[in-house]
Amino acid sequence: MKRRDFCQSIGVLGLAVSIPPVPAAAAPRTAGGASAQQAFASSFEAVPEQFGPTRLRFDRPLPEGLRGTLYRNGPAGMAHGTMRYRHWFDGDGMVHAWQLAGDSVVHRARIVQTDRRRAERAAGRLLWPGFGTDVADSRTVVNADTMNVANISVLPVAEELLALWEAGSSWALDPDTLETRERKVFSGDTDGLPFSAHPRIDTNGTIWNFGYLSGSGQLLLYELDRRGRLRRAAAIEAPQAEMVHDFVITERHLGFVLMPLAYDRQAAPGTAFMNRLHWRDQAPVIVLLIDKQRWQISHRFEVPAFFAFHFGNAHADGETVRISVARAPAFAPLMTAIGQATRGEPVTIPNREALSELVLDLRSGSASLQALPVLGAEFPCIDPRQAGRRNRHTYMLGNTEQQARQMFGFNSVMHFDHERGHLARFDYGAHTLAEEHLFVAAPGGREGEGWLLGTAFDWRAHRTRLSVFDASHLADGPVATAELPYGLPLGLHGRWRAAS
Repeated sequence: MKRRDFCQSIGVLGLAVSIPPVPAAAAPRTAGGASAQQAFASSFEAVPEQFGPTRLRFDRPLPEGLRGTLYRNGPAGMAHGTMRYRHWFDGDGMVHAWQLAGDSVVHRARIVQTDRRRAERAAGRLLWPGFGTDVADSRTVVNADTMNVANISVLPVAEELLALWEAGSSWALDPDTLETRERKVFSGDTDGLPFSAHPRIDTNGTIWNFGYLSGSGQLLLYELDRRGRLRRAAAIEAPQAEMVHDFVITERHLGFVLMPLAYDRQAAPGTAFMNRLHWRDQAPVIVLLIDKQRWQISHRFEVPAFFAFHFGNAHADGETVRISVARAPAFAPLMTAIGQATRGEPVTIPNREALSELVLDLRSGSASLQALPVLGAEFPCIDPRQAGRRNRHTYMLGNTEQQARQMFGFNSVMHFDHERGHLARFDYGAHTLAEEHLFVAAPGGREGEGWLLGTAFDWRAHRTRLSVFDASHLADGPVATAELPYGLPLGLHGRWRAAS
């Protein structure tokens, strides 16, 4: 599909709006020695343009076969001048590299120099609204990349590292220095169109992805080869595609779980994006399965309304497709809690939901959502060798009873064995906020043989540490840990690249 045709069909989101003035949010208190209420917000205080390179030693040697780089991304730059963002999802992206070898690790990080970042640095103020922040005297939002903060995830491809956002272009970085190179253009026809932050990598190396533009009624699909070269792109009709954060693949299908969110194109100027989204309790979740070869919708299902940001894996079980769902609290209460935590305010903690499984019967067209015995699960991941196939093991973050009820975030990492129905957990403690942990497969091993890598922020000491777990013995604790002499802003997603 031509870029011109896609843009005309969606009206470029109706983004050309003016945003009236609002007061800046108050700054969080000084980092270090934070209270539970300030724990989350304290990680974003006084973040520099870059960290490191900082070389650390692990307290024990790394396992044989674990060599490579853990890349991570997340919101970091929360202020320009005296103006601050009011929501976690708004901050300028900072990409981190943890390069592991022997008994040491080198950490470095840089804020992504997007067009938006450079313009706001030069102006000394926020110039455009964010996901959850209105901005005084905003400039006109011309297109999605006007708001692009490149702050959600990363994708290492060939000689590049791509910093990914939710609804705009990716940005190409130097994978060694993390210096920003340029906005990524896959083709002339897709220049400036959204490239989501949750690409799925097939077992043959094919990269599948999508893009959404709220109010368009369409999704843009991408197929790339293992080196990130575009094979094809096309748009399909997709109801309720107003905010689509993640999707799944099976051996035959792409799967989209579309929440009952309505996008208000007529909202008053100054309304933040999340406040343009309205939850419809009586509308169903719509699930679309798209044939990978023909790029046509092969099956459509409906289930009662629920909300989720992330999915673990999907696979076909005969004529049934099963999708692992990290079912989240209701949309509005969750957004409120994240905003409160970002601003260092008392947090109203939403009720925890359960890891669940969407069960889709291809013959009858019926669908159901079945809860699994795992409460409060988020950031699920699997052994990447099982992508789109039946998997036995799912790893994710969770909460323990120790964690203060007024604190947003996670303080434990969990492993669920689907065959045994068994849950194992490692508790970081009440004074630590854990970030997404990733599974790294042991070379030549079977599913589940490998390591779990993840970072965690000690908010009392204002330090971040990297931990390595034997994925088969998670509850035993880390087999190696390295601690930075500084704390890092709490981030979102990452990828592992094994050493060549």
